[in-house]
Amino acid sequence: MPVRSFSQLALVFALLFALLVLGSLFPFQPLDAAWQIRLGAVLVNVATLPLLALALLQLARHLEPRDPRIRARQERFAQLAIAASLGFLLLAPLQISAGLRLQSRGGAEQRSQLQRAERQLAGLHQAVAQAASKADLKSRFQALNGPGVSPADLELPLPQLKAQATMALDQAQVQFARQRAALPATDPLRLLPEQLRNTGACLALACGFAIFARRRGSELSLLEEGQRSLLRMRMQRPSRSATVSHKEYIRQLSGEQKRGD
Repeated sequence: MPVRSFSQLALVFALLFALLVLGSLFPFQPLDAAWQIRLGAVLVNVATLPLLALALLQLARHLEPRDPRIRARQERFAQLAIAASLGFLLLAPLQISAGLRLQSRGGAEQRSQLQRAERQLAGLHQAVAQAASKADLKSRFQALNGPGVSPADLELPLPQLKAQATMALDQAQVQFARQRAALPATDPLRLLPEQLRNTGACLALACGFAIFARRRGSELSLLEEGQRSLLRMRMQRPSRSATVSHKEYIRQLSGEQKRGD
């Protein structure tokens, strides 16, 4: 199998990744929490495609280091991997925020719908109590978008019609009470396992892209540069024991000066 086939196959994986992500962008609603979660799920699920493309290009360059086309393509993809790594780092908190907002919005919408239905039910109860005739009751129900009054119901005496309507409204009120009791409590920890799984996947993918990411002209990957920076910071930070020894030395020195005086 020609080495250039690995490079061409990497392009196929990258193109497939781009098509799948573009297909999930529409309808374009970047401020909607559900859209953000859907896009994040697609990115996490198909991120193995560009990772495989990067691995194939790395293999092709190792097998054919003198091929200028393979070298140029591998360097171009390595620079794009920097954006991918940083993007997945930013995606982790975005997914957490979108999940919390979606959970809060879902519970608020259900409660708002129940409140509107209960207000309408209270208006229908009042209409039954205040209706002076069967025609008046029918018109009041129509004005409140309530249940229709059939011709057979209009044949009943007004007290019986009112009693029948009241019984139907009481049944609806019991049903609304059951729906309100069945609403899930607002608990941000309910989505914690899923949020942790998504966050872990984003961080793992960010590290995966950082393995192949490389700045122009650099011999180190983005992950190696990050590791060296952390090591340099740890070496520059004074240890606790060294700080204590330095303070003890100052204390002893000041004590000797006092005795000399």
